[in-house]
Amino acid sequence: DNIPLTALALKQGGYDWGFLAYTVGFGGSMVWFGSSSGVALTNLYPEGRSVWQWIRHGWLIPVAYVISFFFMLAVWPWHPDEPHKERKLRTGISEPAH
Repeated sequence: DNIPLTALALKQGGYDWGFLAYTVGFGGSMVWFGSSSGVALTNLYPEGRSVWQWIRHGWLIPVAYVISFFFMLAVWPWHPDEPHKERKLRTGISEPAH
């Protein structure tokens, strides 16, 4: 699942929020098991689980994903947030004692 990886990226910092949302939202839903709605849909239509059918009829989806990612990169340049550790060191904020 992509939720723990997204949470880790947000805690770590140093990522561009727009690109993170795009890759998690679109990229995580490209295949049937990448989203809960895809799993629910393939429970109703088991033929949706066929890798061969996905390659045969769905090849345009990853192509569109890559093209739109680079289009977004050209229109909205990469602006990552500062990593949280560097921000704490620069501002002098210390970690709380556990």
